[in-house]
Amino acid sequence: MKFFIWGFCVLFISTNAVAGVDKVYYPYVHEGELEIESRAVHKFDDEDKHKIRLGVGYGVNSFWFVEGYVIGEQETGESFDISDVEIESKFQFTEQGQYWLDVGLLIELEKSMDGDVWEIKGGPLFQKQIKDWVITTNFLVEKKFGSDISTRGVELLGAAQLKYRLSPGLEPALEYYGDEETHSIGLAMLGKTRWGSTPVKWELGGYAGLNDDTPDFTLRWLMEWEFY
Repeated sequence: MKFFIWGFCVLFISTNAVAGVDKVYYPYVHEGELEIESRAVHKFDDEDKHKIRLGVGYGVNSFWFVEGYVIGEQETGESFDISDVEIESKFQFTEQGQYWLDVGLLIELEKSMDGDVWEIKGGPLFQKQIKDWVITTNFLVEKKFGSDISTRGVELLGAAQLKYRLSPGLEPALEYYGDEETHSIGLAMLGKTRWGSTPVKWELGGYAGLNDDTPDFTLRWLMEWEFY
């Protein structure tokens, strides 16, 4: 237990980094899996902001999973609009438990619906389990390009999760999300259930902002339907 607390604190400090709260990615791929995903982030501050993603993904083989998203956003006083589309690839490099550390890679390409604005994001995914404790980290680099953007720099992003495997249906977790301006930490509950014969993964978390650039409170949720 001390190892995990120490490791999480080191990652928390060293991760100057996913742009705001989103989700923690695991470095695993399941061949032949068809996934339907819905997830959202709700930021509550002086102006509330809501982002919802709807995605469909497929495990092409034992090491490559690809997923497409439609992203909608709404801010206080404005209507809900489709803001972006995204294609995401996840690669699994090691078998689970094969080595001391499980390793994967995430690559995302996002296109804004408002002008010539593109965003590419990628980086390694790490996970380590000891007994019933699991620590997961995402270290990503983000680059925006296109004729309608004013800033073309590279941004470091990241997330960390310390999870306790209480049972397959309930796993409490401590999570951190950050980028070069925002930093959030909070508690999440994760689990799996069934909708008839269909496995359903769910996540729910609440996060406090750690500086003035971060929303005071952020709520996130996720639902995933898995078909084989």
